Amino acid sequence: MMKQFIDVTQQLTKLTNNLWETNKKLQKAIIPPKVVHWKTPLLLSIFLALLTVAAVTDRGTRTLLFDMSWLFFTLSMGLLTSQQPFVINRVSLSPWVTSILIGLWLLIRLPSDKKEIAWISGPLIAVVVLAIIEVWKSESKREGIRSLVRPQFLMITLVHLLFSCWFGFHFLIQGWIQQYPSVLSQDFRQSDYVVTFQQPTINRSRGVVILNAMERYLQNEARTKPWPQVEQMLIDIDNERFFLKNQALQTTGLVPEDSSWDVKTSIVQGESRYQLEMQATWLGLVFRPEIYSFTKSCEVSQIGNRATVTCDGIKRSQPGQKKDGTAGDSQV
Repeated sequence: MMKQFIDVTQQLTKLTNNLWETNKKLQKAIIPPKVVHWKTPLLLSIFLALLTVAAVTDRGTRTLLFDMSWLFFTLSMGLLTSQQPFVINRVSLSPWVTSILIGLWLLIRLPSDKKEIAWISGPLIAVVVLAIIEVWKSESKREGIRSLVRPQFLMITLVHLLFSCWFGFHFLIQGWIQQYPSVLSQDFRQSDYVVTFQQPTINRSRGVVILNAMERYLQNEARTKPWPQVEQMLIDIDNERFFLKNQALQTTGLVPEDSSWDVKTSIVQGESRYQLEMQATWLGLVFRPEIYSFTKSCEVSQIGNRATVTCDGIKRSQPGQKKDGTAGDSQV
C-alpha cells in the first residue's frame, strides 16, 4: 500500500514538473521579452478578437473592437517582418506585408463601389511604411529624413507610384466598360492600352442588347396575350403611345450609355400580320463621321386567337458609311 502511494506521488510530481516546464516554455513563447516587441500588439490583438466574439454588445462596438484588433495585428506583423529572417539583402518585407494587411481591411470596410481604393492605395501605403522604417532605424532623424530624397528611395517610390497608377487605370477602364458596354464590340487587338483575348463581336454592343430585349418582350407578349391585345400594342407602338424600348430596358437594367442610343420602330400593316422594323442608332461620340446602327425586322402574324413573332438576325450598318450616305473607309 505504501509503495503504491509512493508511486502515485512520484507520478504526480513528474506530471507537475512537466506542466511547470510547459508553462514556462509557453510563457517564454507568448510573453514579450520587452515592451517594444512584436508580441505585445499580437497579444492585444488576440485579446480584442476574443472580446469581439464573446462580448455581448451592439454592432458598432463589435466593429470598433474588430478594427482595433486588426490594427494591432497589422502592427505586430509589421514589426515581425522587419527583422530576420524576413530581411532579404537588407530589404525588409515589412512595408509590403503591412500594406497587404491594411488593404485587406479596406476591402472589408469599403463599400462595393469604392473597393478599388484598397488596390490603388496599397503601393502608396507600402512606400509610407518604408519611409517610416528608414527614419526610425536611422541613428540621426535628420539623416533618416535625408535618406528619403536619395535616388534609391526615389526610384522605389516612383515604381510603387507606377503600380498605383496602373491599378487606377485598370479600374477606370472597367468603369468605362460598365457604363459603355459597346466599347467591348470594338477591336482592341492593336491597342497599346487595352488587352483583350477575345475577338470583337457586335453581340457586346448595347444597341444589339436593346434590340434583343425588345424581341424577347414581343415574344413574351405573343405567348401570354390574345391576338387583339397584341394587335392593339402594335398599333400603339406605331402611334408612339407605347415605347417598346422602355419596356425592354426594364429587363436589362439601365446604363449611362442608353441615353446615347436612338431606338426607332416602324410598322407596316398587312392582312392578319404586321411587319415591325426596329433600328438602334448610336448618337454619341465616334472616331469617324459615320453611321453606327443596327436593325432587326420582325413579323407578327395571327394564328387563330394567338400571335406568333418571327424575327430575322440583326443587321449592322455598312462599315464606313458616312451620315450623308456616301461610302467611307472600312471601320476598324
